Amino acid sequence: MLIDIINEMGALPTRNHRDVAFPSARDISPNMAEPRKTDGKPHLVTNQACFGCTIACRRISKIDETHFSVQNKPQYWGASGGLEYEAAWALGAAHGVKDLEALQYANLICNEQGMDPISFGATVGAAMELFEMGVLSKEQIGIEAPFGSAKALCELAELTARGEGFGKEIGQGSKRLCSKYGHPELSMSVKGQEFPAYDSRGIQGMGLAYATSNRGACHLRGYTVASEVLGIPVKTDPLSAEGKPELVMAFQDATASFDSAGICIFTSFAWSLSDIQPQIAAACGDEFTMDNLNQIGERIWNMERDFNNRAGFAAKDDSLPPRLLKEAAKQGPAKGLVSKLPEMLPKYYEIRGWDADGQLKKETRTRLGL
Repeated sequence: MLIDIINEMGALPTRNHRDVAFPSARDISPNMAEPRKTDGKPHLVTNQACFGCTIACRRISKIDETHFSVQNKPQYWGASGGLEYEAAWALGAAHGVKDLEALQYANLICNEQGMDPISFGATVGAAMELFEMGVLSKEQIGIEAPFGSAKALCELAELTARGEGFGKEIGQGSKRLCSKYGHPELSMSVKGQEFPAYDSRGIQGMGLAYATSNRGACHLRGYTVASEVLGIPVKTDPLSAEGKPELVMAFQDATASFDSAGICIFTSFAWSLSDIQPQIAAACGDEFTMDNLNQIGERIWNMERDFNNRAGFAAKDDSLPPRLLKEAAKQGPAKGLVSKLPEMLPKYYEIRGWDADGQLKKETRTRLGL
């Protein structure tokens, strides 16, 4: 359902972030229980869970055996891991492909080979834009690769998995690909990591979260979508920059504590730190109070930041691609807006206790014992 929600908000990155909504979103919305158009059978076979989990959010599905991607490939006719939100976006809207079977096949290849669907799909989106611009040719890629080509998606998945032909280029990620062909601005990434499925013109807090994430653009280090879209724990305006530095910091610190506890991050849609604090204290000791948990998260975030600073990262790297800062959204509630990162970042540094170059201040080190 999230694809439909984010699409209607005008925050579903489409065709390498040229657009913020995908007209064919309903075709890729991965309700795997719906019958296929080709044979009337559902994609969904069953659900699966991680060990010991009662929720079972993983989908096991089957591809239509007559689809071009698996013709004469009986090894792919059985049940396999199905799509979820990020993979459906990255293998679909990110480059305009609406063929659900093709998305499933590309996702299967990613699962089989340990490839990240987000980075793979976003890099294919960049390659398709370069192709449409005439920077890349059919001879270089090995196939016609305009936006929306399901065949190009499937073939590039195979080539990347095997490390053959243009697949070697895709396998290097969008930052290296776009830099090599003279258009670094077309890599939709931060610190070399590609964006997930939320456009920061339509969800302003996520732009700040992407720019300041210690491991590059990532939704799993500060998921302000919970607040800005779903109202968890409180509803905030996704189009406003007001209060977003504080919101991002709170989500980042809390997420660091959740992750360190070894707890599935999706439980945070129902649990807050106050819910997991007694569990951690029971397992690890009474010293794990709410105050300590809050500071543990903040300390982790600052330790990671300090590591990055020592490795050469600074304020200049806490940015977004020009497209998100200069090209206004063309449709939806965010129409006419760009990311308000320049407005949010200085305040974020201030509340973090960092200087203007994004370095930890002496008093911050002292307070956190770093």
